[in-house]
Amino acid sequence: MTHVHRPAWQKNARLAGSITQIGRHVLWERLANPRPKDPSQVPASTEAFTTEWLTAVLCKGHPGAQVTSVTLGAASSGSSDRRAFAVTYNEAGQRANLPTHLFNKCSKGFYTRLLMLQCGTLENEVGFYAVVRPELDIETPRPYSTALDRHSWRSSIILEDIIATKGAEFFTPLNPVSRTHIEGMLDILAATHGRYWESPRLKSEFTWLRTPEEWIGHVEDPIAYERRSGVGMQRAASVIPKSLLGREREIYQAFRAGMTVSSQGPLTYLHGDPHCRNYYLTKAGNVGVVDWQVTFRGGWGHDFAYTMLSSLNVQNRRAWERDLLAYYLDRLKAYGGTPPAPAQAWETYRRQTMYTFVGWLYTIGFGPLQPNMQPDTVCLEVIERSAAAVEDLDSIRLLLEEQ
Repeated sequence: MTHVHRPAWQKNARLAGSITQIGRHVLWERLANPRPKDPSQVPASTEAFTTEWLTAVLCKGHPGAQVTSVTLGAASSGSSDRRAFAVTYNEAGQRANLPTHLFNKCSKGFYTRLLMLQCGTLENEVGFYAVVRPELDIETPRPYSTALDRHSWRSSIILEDIIATKGAEFFTPLNPVSRTHIEGMLDILAATHGRYWESPRLKSEFTWLRTPEEWIGHVEDPIAYERRSGVGMQRAASVIPKSLLGREREIYQAFRAGMTVSSQGPLTYLHGDPHCRNYYLTKAGNVGVVDWQVTFRGGWGHDFAYTMLSSLNVQNRRAWERDLLAYYLDRLKAYGGTPPAPAQAWETYRRQTMYTFVGWLYTIGFGPLQPNMQPDTVCLEVIERSAAAVEDLDSIRLLLEEQ
């Protein structure tokens, strides 16, 4: 496998152009404080919502229904800007039983838009919720509106507020995940993978999807993936086995080889970023998943390994991984996929540990033009788990020998 790096001047020119484009729009938004009323316009943030705009997007198909007030809830930011909000309706809206507790994912901030533009991820989630979500029978938030402006890179995805509507509590690597709950996570993956197993729509209709290899080839120069993951090795050195320290170049080469493996068939629709914190448990006891921002067209092992390594502590992963692989393969078949033989599946799994490891090294190694996407305590836990798997499964040797 070869990778051609762009000249430094070309990379710098592209970055400067993105900074100028996004900066101009963000500055104008701060000065003008636009408050859209037309549904064809995309609000710059949840704070910019108007009752007129919300009426247009939430009350469509319900004559006479109107949003009468908006109350903003808690906000957070990372790879996107997120805020809960509540709305009230007039009598016609109340009779229509329209949603009152909602959640907006948007690209409000300069750094968020820059990262999402460079990574090419804005269209992924819009496409998923607009086209794919209605076809899947899984626990994931219901969408009410998706919007993207490609000039300013403003985006807005309005979803149900699952904390309010379903009493959802999110998993965290800092607390143990039970056998039942990891099986629930894998069942979601199997249902999604099985539904789109080797489907021609992956390329013909879901045009926003890249393979993992195409994606990393697109983003690694603009966001300095190798360099920032190297910084992550330094920041996370205390939890990385000594046998892996000082091997940044080998590790990155193995990571790139793993991205090639995860881009080989049979291909399906991948969540792409199914780490532990993107899963939740409803009050009714159902496991769900959020954040379809980094979806791929790729091989099942990517999602399976990422979920396993980020969700299970080292002891439980070692004890359960073969049984859980068999469980996933069985569910994949039940949902319409054609699973590989167990021995072949195991070898695929062994070659899919690097994305979790290097991806979270990149996350903790974030630079000055990138948002801080995850708390350091979470990053260190996932890095420690995935580094142990890299060692246990001999992933680096396998991947480098096959190049």
